[in-house]
Amino acid sequence: MFTGIIQSVGVVKSLDGENLIISPNSDKFINHELGTSIAVDGVCLTLRGYDDSSLIFQVSKESITRSIINNYSSGDHINLELPLTMETFLSGHIVQGHVDTITTVSNIEQVSDDLWNFFFSNNSYKYIVDKGSITINGVSLTVVSPSVDTFSVAIIRETYDRTNFNNLKVDSPVNVEFDIMAKYVERALNDK
Repeated sequence: MFTGIIQSVGVVKSLDGENLIISPNSDKFINHELGTSIAVDGVCLTLRGYDDSSLIFQVSKESITRSIINNYSSGDHINLELPLTMETFLSGHIVQGHVDTITTVSNIEQVSDDLWNFFFSNNSYKYIVDKGSITINGVSLTVVSPSVDTFSVAIIRETYDRTNFNNLKVDSPVNVEFDIMAKYVERALNDK
């Protein structure tokens, strides 16, 4: 499990078949046990090995086809987060690292020097509620003004500078994980 609080932005070195190699920009991702879970743009991947100071992951076909990993190219900036521990502050919300869907940026509005509104196409309205939690590229965010077609999130300077949101443009694809509570409520109602 994760919190959606990004700890580093890494760079994709290569995606060759099932092998994804990432260069993190922080030493906190080095020297972990093989098998450690690491969130890569919100996708929970298992650390397979190291190549000098780079992380090596084996990515399943399921993860490649259901996330933006399929679009990765050498040099892409990606968000990284280590798993939640008992000593970690839960500053975001409970994030599983299981991407539900991919959507695209439909508009970016710079409100001030330190605030941006990012708008996204909404293809799963039933899981999105105003002021509810959502995870985009692994970042824990709060939904603003959802409608049938779109929803938005406010990105403050700290989030903008610490994540790959500063590389997103209109039509950029992003990973979305809905709040797990919404999915459990739906399942409970459907099982009645």
